Amino acid sequence: MNEITISTLVRQTGLTSSALRYYERMGLIRSIGRKGLQRVFSEQVLEQLALIELGKKAGFSIAEIKAMLGRPDSQVDKLKLEEKAQELEQKVRELESLRKMLNHATQCSFVNPLECSKFKRIMALSKAGSVLITKD
Repeated sequence: MNEITISTLVRQTGLTSSALRYYERMGLIRSIGRKGLQRVFSEQVLEQLALIELGKKAGFSIAEIKAMLGRPDSQVDKLKLEEKAQELEQKVRELESLRKMLNHATQCSFVNPLECSKFKRIMALSKAGSVLITKD
């Protein structure tokens, strides 16, 4: 088993040493010993750190990530993943609607976009949770 020091992890991952120590305190990663004053980890920690970062980007809390990674049966909670995927899909729709409003406002011939019927329609659809399917 190859070992990797915390300073090497910092260089390879871009995470701070305090973040790595925090993850260790939270039980997300585990050191396998020390080399002098530095913590030493198995190279497999790189995969765990990648999963942690993926979870954070997806919007999972550290507690949720710990619950998923710390399962003794190594099973992934697919229901949780599906719920998060649905949340992200909703967020994508919201962002798409916002993008359309901003693009229209910048290209609209009206000085005040609130005077534009198309802009008002985009806003109403956005508020209703729909996305206007038209060209920008």
